[in-house]
Amino acid sequence: MTHPALLMLKVWVAAILMYAVLPFHLVVRELTLQGHVVLFLFLSAFCIGSLRIGLAQLGRGALMPQSIDFSRAEIVLSMAGFITITAFLLDLREKSVFDLALAYQLRSDQAGALLEGGDSSSGLAFQVGFLTYPAAYVYGVRAVIFERRLPWWRLAVFCFLPVLLATLAMGGRFPLLYGLVILFLSVGARRIYRNRQDQPKANARKASLGFVNVLGVIAIVLGVMYYFVAVFFIRAALVGGGAGMLEWAEDIWGISFRGPVADAMFLVIGQEWTYIVFVFNWYAVQGLLMANFLFTDYQGSMQFGVYGVDLVSALARRLDGEMVARYFGELLQLGTYGFFPSAWGSLYVDLWFSGLIVSAVWGALAGLVYRKIQCGLDSRWLLFAPFVTMGIVFSLINTPIGFANGLMTHFWLVVAFLISRQRNPARATVITALPPRPDNGIQTGKL
Repeated sequence: MTHPALLMLKVWVAAILMYAVLPFHLVVRELTLQGHVVLFLFLSAFCIGSLRIGLAQLGRGALMPQSIDFSRAEIVLSMAGFITITAFLLDLREKSVFDLALAYQLRSDQAGALLEGGDSSSGLAFQVGFLTYPAAYVYGVRAVIFERRLPWWRLAVFCFLPVLLATLAMGGRFPLLYGLVILFLSVGARRIYRNRQDQPKANARKASLGFVNVLGVIAIVLGVMYYFVAVFFIRAALVGGGAGMLEWAEDIWGISFRGPVADAMFLVIGQEWTYIVFVFNWYAVQGLLMANFLFTDYQGSMQFGVYGVDLVSALARRLDGEMVARYFGELLQLGTYGFFPSAWGSLYVDLWFSGLIVSAVWGALAGLVYRKIQCGLDSRWLLFAPFVTMGIVFSLINTPIGFANGLMTHFWLVVAFLISRQRNPARATVITALPPRPDNGIQTGKL
């Protein structure tokens, strides 16, 4: 596992390079020095927090075999999966779930209702499924990391199906994207766990997924990518294809894709696929731009999670829809509503500069997970590893609790961690990081 501070810097440097290399051009607005300075402050707060905790020297334990009892977690997460399936099937029974154009229109209508202070159209079944479907991510991560052989039928029922139904019910792509990436990141944690057992050379082979499992993963990735591309082509068709969508982005979004590099792409891969390249990379760089705009121009009230956390926004909408409409109307006037603000832009709108404290706490928690995994005394901490990495990678979009119903995802994650137990916790010798004392010269001790 890469140290959180280093990974965060890599992610944001990559986004900056992507924006600089690809032919993105701002049509009207410009990035400001003030925005760059505030971005640096938020990044620094995260890094300082993670370095302060993640590099603390508590010693390193001997890597002993550890068997984790996930029986209670299996029951709880499976029950949540069953509730999710039931709830979303009830919600979807009268919807045209395979009409991607209609799904896009419904999402646009919902965004308009937010700006007008209208009531939510979601029923009780949808609301229940919204609270329980993130348990599927935790179920999948646990299975990939700790199961010797991937239980495909259980993964299909309690991981893939709830996420698929959530995607259809919401009409978006992020539940699928989150599920795909989090399972991919789990493979790295799986290697750590397997290689820390007895006979590491023999278990190194078990850490790999195997040929059949790799084929299954490839099939899932191709299916998800096909869905993403199909959604983007459907949306482009509504405004005249790839060329029309690029013009729409320039006129409405204020971002163009022009220049010699863009012309070469038009020539080699055509307008439609150039649009696909544009829109996929736009998801990665827009947080960099929108955060800068918010740092420079946002003068509204602190929104205390209404902007950055889906669940808080939903609750606030039911209590005071006009307040939510007013908050989001201010963002619409700035030209940032409907775009991803990154984790830092989200924290700034919700908490102003108090968000720096939250950034430092986030970094400290990520550093704590890193330290616990490095110590190797409790393998349950590996559950957190993919989610910590995921939160950092997708800081370009939002905070870990704000992206793809992240608040409920982390709730189920903590529940699974707390109700799991090590059957035979390892007793390990710990080598302290302190120099030998001159009075007795002892360098080792028992934990």
